Amino acid sequence: MGALLATLVSAIVIPLPSHATLVANQAEYQQFAEQGLVTMQQDWWNPKTGWYDNRFPDDGQIASVWSSYPMMELIAAIAISDPTAANKALVNATFKAGEGFWDPTIEGAGGIAWQWGLTPSGNAFFDDAGWWGVAYLDAYRATGNSRWLYDAGRVLAYIDRYGWDTKNGGMWWDTGQNYKTSEPLAAATLIASTLYRIQHKKYYLQLATKYLTWADAATRNPKANDLYGRSATDGTVMDYVEGMMIDAHVQLCLGTKEQSYCNQAETIAEESLQQFPQLHPWTPEPDTIYLKAFLDLYAVDGNPNWYALAYENAEAAKDDARDDTGWWSKDWWGDWADPGVLFTPAATLEMFAWMSAAAPPST
Repeated sequence: MGALLATLVSAIVIPLPSHATLVANQAEYQQFAEQGLVTMQQDWWNPKTGWYDNRFPDDGQIASVWSSYPMMELIAAIAISDPTAANKALVNATFKAGEGFWDPTIEGAGGIAWQWGLTPSGNAFFDDAGWWGVAYLDAYRATGNSRWLYDAGRVLAYIDRYGWDTKNGGMWWDTGQNYKTSEPLAAATLIASTLYRIQHKKYYLQLATKYLTWADAATRNPKANDLYGRSATDGTVMDYVEGMMIDAHVQLCLGTKEQSYCNQAETIAEESLQQFPQLHPWTPEPDTIYLKAFLDLYAVDGNPNWYALAYENAEAAKDDARDDTGWWSKDWWGDWADPGVLFTPAATLEMFAWMSAAAPPST
């Protein structure tokens, strides 16, 4: 499917500099991402365990799924932006090691443990499974390695079998069924939609539409621009949930060739633009998930406003996220994040990598 024409005129227009400036910034982002990855590999990779440390200096803890997710995405995004043999090889090596999150003891059938190599892991979290599955889709995008589609498919089957409430709908947060939340629901919707676009299996389309039908009926919050709330009983809206829902609609638009899905993606994007602050609405980890969706939508409909939102946040990160040593240890507004933790610099560098992978609009 070729690029779709933008059907929505935004009420908020974000200015962009000249095309030449954008191209120069794109090269700068790639340099930041690739040089940063070298440092991340040196400081956080632990060859003794075969996975990343949670902190640098090492505090003895292996990185959790949430800490590892932006690091895995950084590696995939760099290979998408700069598809060298070495970059693709790093994706394949990292994601093969990342299969160590799979714990075969969960529910007696296997699922994602909250920490790498942990088995038996006890209570497991479906949002963790969602992040893991989304990352493997990007690993496939970077390498074309069908093994990563298998991993995304098996984690989706796990989420649907044990996370979905077959009686009342909605997605449980954990295997203990303590409460429901929209992060695993949105991630599962994105995984199913993307797998359908790639493989065109009816099963994946059925899952995606099942999740969307329930979410549209049960979680939309009319007091928050009709965005998706946290659950059927909690209307709190979160930027990364909206981002995954934008991206899921984009994938369905491409997979089904039905313009209505792209129209809905644009509507959610515009509603989100009005709902959330334009600059660093939350923290680098969820904000990067959110802004990547705008770049994916921009790649389909060509609306420069979506690119502009990601661009101004990347520029804010460039200006404010570095500490006195030059490292990306701060939030994008310059405040200190959790010192030494893996996910903060990984998320910022991931954002730069996605920006380097997106062709700037002509201005």
